[in-house]
Amino acid sequence: MEDFSTDAQVHRYSLRILIVACFLVIAGFGFCQIPLSTPVKKARKLYFKADEKYKERDFGSALKLLREAIAIDKNFYEAYLRKGGLFNALGSEDSVYSNFKQYARKAPQPAMSVIERLAHMSFDRGSYTEAKGYLDQFLLGVPEKVGDREIILLGQSLDFAMREASKSSLQQIEELPPEINQFGLQYLPTMTVDAKTIVYTKRDQYSDDEDIVISEWDGNSWSSARSISDNINTELNEGAATISADGRTMIFTACDRRDSKGSCDLYISRKVGDRWSFPKNLGNRVNSKYWESQPSLSADGRTLYFASNRPGGYGGRDLWVSTSKKSNWSTPRNLGRSVNSFKDETTPFIHFNGQTLYFSSNSYPGFGGFDLLYSNSWDSIWSKPINLGASVNTYRDEVSFLVSADGRKGYFSKEIQKNQKILDSRIVSFTIAESNQPKASYYLAGTITDQETGEPLGAGLEIVDLLTNQVFYKNYADSINGSYCLVLPEGREVAAYIKRSGYLYKSIPFRTDLNSAINVDTMNISLTPLAEGESLILNNLYFETNSHELNDRSRSEIINLSELMKSTPGLIIQIEGHTDDVGNAKYNMTLSQKRANAVLNALIEKKIDQTRLKSVGFGDTKPRSSNTSEKSRQSNRRIEFRVLRAEG
Repeated sequence: MEDFSTDAQVHRYSLRILIVACFLVIAGFGFCQIPLSTPVKKARKLYFKADEKYKERDFGSALKLLREAIAIDKNFYEAYLRKGGLFNALGSEDSVYSNFKQYARKAPQPAMSVIERLAHMSFDRGSYTEAKGYLDQFLLGVPEKVGDREIILLGQSLDFAMREASKSSLQQIEELPPEINQFGLQYLPTMTVDAKTIVYTKRDQYSDDEDIVISEWDGNSWSSARSISDNINTELNEGAATISADGRTMIFTACDRRDSKGSCDLYISRKVGDRWSFPKNLGNRVNSKYWESQPSLSADGRTLYFASNRPGGYGGRDLWVSTSKKSNWSTPRNLGRSVNSFKDETTPFIHFNGQTLYFSSNSYPGFGGFDLLYSNSWDSIWSKPINLGASVNTYRDEVSFLVSADGRKGYFSKEIQKNQKILDSRIVSFTIAESNQPKASYYLAGTITDQETGEPLGAGLEIVDLLTNQVFYKNYADSINGSYCLVLPEGREVAAYIKRSGYLYKSIPFRTDLNSAINVDTMNISLTPLAEGESLILNNLYFETNSHELNDRSRSEIINLSELMKSTPGLIIQIEGHTDDVGNAKYNMTLSQKRANAVLNALIEKKIDQTRLKSVGFGDTKPRSSNTSEKSRQSNRRIEFRVLRAEG
């Protein structure tokens, strides 16, 4: 929820921009000589007195006089129009609507500008049939407006809403417990991949100060929400936060700070151990003299989506993306016309799978206000956005959507509004319709330690797609407590690599297709110090059956092994080939030697000096387990490397 006219991250009234036209002029103020419809002299006299009070800016008296005039003559349509104009100036939308409707009913030839306004106002209230009638009346009176893009959008939205509203009913929405919903207003939630930490923006009912708060799940209940850190929250506004899947990188919006580049900027903070660092402005590339807010981080915290009104977009607010390169962020790129439109796109949320983007927009056919939509990306090309439908969207504003890693549960802030003012907002959850669920993501979490001492270690983490050799996820384990989180995409064959200087890296294969989806679990990982005699199984080397040719899926393992050799110039290794006991011993010995040689040659192609490499085949002579099952035989078919010398 965002106030587009202030420097706050959230709006005091509605996300919708209130465009106030000069209906007082339409209503006739200042043009008292125009003949009036009422034959009652007293009603006309009251009407003219109201005009005088308006000129004196005494709106209360003007309204009282107009009510008296209407009480005398209930068909006095000009008085309804004037009342509507006054309420428009006062920001009382419901009263504008009711008075303009009375005017439209009673006037023999109502002003088309009022009919157009009524079409939009009826739509905004979910009165779709009524809005369609006003729209048809307007186009009949002003046919040249048929090509106006606002009118086209309204017509498309009415067709969509009237067709879709009957297809599905609203899902059962549940408020999160009072430990979370304890403030006057709470909104813009973000969550870790394990759904055990929720971070959101809060504001007390009678205060303009926004802060970021956190609540944690202990397995039974949520903790009472508290300030996330004294290093982050100040007397100024902080909010609209996003956190990485592991909960250790946060980007949030702050306004009017001394180092701000514009009105509202994006700041980054990192958690080491239990402490958040002092926030750092993301710099001139990401932030500008314009408005940047509503960030959303990819699972690994290296891709940032956000909303901005900076130049180069297609509408008011557009969605942009920037990527982290070492310690810097790239120049933001507009997501393009496939997502952005001529009005506003806001509150992006990139799912943990890295492919599905949820956002709010008032520019696509929908149910009214801001609707929630989603788009999927293939090779950086975004699909046509799809409305989430009547299962979540209504004629009110729906913004700031969050989806769990498994794609089944959605979270957002539900508002209670009156006359565009938010009276209350609560964070709620619901089950997402299966047709709208994104591809799931799985995760592993745990700690990384030294195998010999048991001390926690910081380490680099990578998830690589074995088919494309694309790095899907890249992150670091906490340098103090060794905690880590790996996010695994659904429907892929991937490899995890855990690396630290001075240690043998670990390579772990995973399959997350529908037939072999892993269970969410904890996996503690120990790394072995790089020392003579230590060995490592290369789990992500693949050969065809009875072949010594390396499969393309082996590329990432060869790359990681060659990088280890290059980073440790004195390292000399022996590559050891092993088979199961199927077939005769002589054949297995020859096959294991050829496979070891294939790995050696692949490393030579990566510019590793041959003098640092040896290869040997052991056939089936050194099994890791019995050869009594296919699973045990598979563990015996392997390539290991053994450290012959660790230092030069």
